[in-house]
Amino acid sequence: MGGYRLPADVRKSLISPAASDAALAQPFRKLSAQFADLRDQVAGLDWAPGPGFLTVSTPLLLTSQQATDDLVAALTALSSSPYTAVPGSRATLNTLTGAVATASLASLDLAQSIAANPLDGLSLPGSPADEGAIRQVRHAEARIDIKKYLQEATESFALASVCCGYAASGITRDLHQAAQEKKLPKLNPGQLDTLTALARDGGRRYESGRIGAIKIQAADGTGINAATFRVFERHRLVHIDTSTSLYQGQTVTVTDRARRLLAQPRPGTPAVSRPVAVRPAAPAAAAGRGR
Repeated sequence: MGGYRLPADVRKSLISPAASDAALAQPFRKLSAQFADLRDQVAGLDWAPGPGFLTVSTPLLLTSQQATDDLVAALTALSSSPYTAVPGSRATLNTLTGAVATASLASLDLAQSIAANPLDGLSLPGSPADEGAIRQVRHAEARIDIKKYLQEATESFALASVCCGYAASGITRDLHQAAQEKKLPKLNPGQLDTLTALARDGGRRYESGRIGAIKIQAADGTGINAATFRVFERHRLVHIDTSTSLYQGQTVTVTDRARRLLAQPRPGTPAVSRPVAVRPAAPAAAAGRGR
């Protein structure tokens, strides 16, 4: 029951802020699978109180402790990586800190099941006791406690698995969205002119005289057709203040993403070059004039 174990060189590289995006997400996928495997092993454990229980439960406890150690190492790498500057990373980090606590509780439940398990021994000399009756009572009481601890460990392993799987998906999703956010859309010259007009002093979206007809206009009076505005919305280039109704009019402003787009040189814009001054040639008559 050795389970998944992060190699020493991988563990060392994970704690470095220079770890790659794939290296940050992969351990949580593997740990999710391992916690799920521990859940299944504990749930399907064939056991009875006594020395035999110690034999079957000890490997599970050691594997659980090692998995928790690996989880902390991977979380350390994530918390010191550039991922922390990615939108959405806080939710993932919070989920993983909860996973550490949950995995630790699973190990504690296994340890408590071992503590509740009676190992056969004898009373002190001179104690008048029926050792067989005592053993029977101890085993009956332990069965109830061990069953409870194993059930709690199963639930904790299941939750730890879900948390690690969620974190792996979240890291991949957040990094993908961040990469997409850096890619600015390509607009045609007319759309760029309209966006420039909005960037100056904003604009207004309002309901016109006809019911259901919505108009958008820049502050300088430039009209914006619905199709162009939908392009701006789809690429997250504009923000609409919906705290007011369309009847009152809603303020439209451009986003930082739009300002980054407008700061780029327009495609096909010719480079501006300085004119070179040319001295006019001397008139031919002056050149042939005698001294």
